[in-house]
Amino acid sequence: MTETQAEKFARAAKEREQVATPGRGRRYYLKRAVIEILAGYLVLCLILFIFQRKFIYLPSRESDLSPQKFGFAKQQAEALESTAEDGVTIRGWHVNSGRGGPELAKAPLVDLFFCGNAGNRSDRSDTFHRLTSLGPHVACFDYRGYGDSDGAPGEEGLARDARAAWDCLEKKGVKPEHIVVHGESLGAAVALRLAAEKCAAGTPPAGLVLEAPFTSMKDVAAKHYWYVPARLLLRDTFPSLERIPQVTCPILILHGRRDDVVPFGFGQELFSAAPPQSGSGVAKQFVELPDCGHNDIGLVDRPQYREALGGFYTALCPELAPKKSDGAVPRKPLARKPRPHGMP
Repeated sequence: MTETQAEKFARAAKEREQVATPGRGRRYYLKRAVIEILAGYLVLCLILFIFQRKFIYLPSRESDLSPQKFGFAKQQAEALESTAEDGVTIRGWHVNSGRGGPELAKAPLVDLFFCGNAGNRSDRSDTFHRLTSLGPHVACFDYRGYGDSDGAPGEEGLARDARAAWDCLEKKGVKPEHIVVHGESLGAAVALRLAAEKCAAGTPPAGLVLEAPFTSMKDVAAKHYWYVPARLLLRDTFPSLERIPQVTCPILILHGRRDDVVPFGFGQELFSAAPPQSGSGVAKQFVELPDCGHNDIGLVDRPQYREALGGFYTALCPELAPKKSDGAVPRKPLARKPRPHGMP
């Protein structure tokens, strides 16, 4: 039977379809795979955006945080409480060193300590023992959502908590010039913001101590989450690099060379952005701790750390200098540069 013209066309079309189908199939599956990968990536970014505070803030809650439960004698530590401007109540401790007596108002120097992003104040009890052994009293409040404090953490909330902690000291009779604002890691960003605000208001603290500080949370996030647009996703940014030029009180920065959480270079960059000296002419200080990582600054009794911090305290408050009768050599005050004209 002779094939008709119509049948020839149909057969040719079928042959072309059979040849072309495998090519279209590969393109289809490749396109589908790309779409699925992109969809998964967008879902990951969405999860990180929605739950980012779960990654930033790692609080541990505890109902009983009486200082005696964590090794402090009754006469050595007391509970503190303060209410932030938005009504959230935060709770903390006052640990006295014995200098000036047990009362905060009579303390020659008070270290207002701000913790890192994990745990609560009870995890820093060893740190408080070490700090008070250098002379100052210590005050530390848990952020909202941490320990036994109310609320939930966030950048603006932590700033309110810092102000509430400062207000509590002032209500107890502590003057700004007797307060050293001190923070570790995330707490360094909180402490720096508080110090910058107080300096701008004309009531600067005695000094500012930053341990393992970062330039901004965006920089830290970009380092650890390089595979997502972390800088665009973050809501809590803690821009310390922008704020440190406003700090007019003496500054001490300590950073571990082996820090793999907040790179050593971040601390150096922040130091470079700080004013060369305070309003009273005290030169800024940067102390490199060669053997320290991120979590062992202040928790391990390292002589270099103690010497740097003790010297800073003593320069701010000569009353804390070791007595000659103790067999210790008094620390030299920080070198002061001539006060430039026009500066307070």
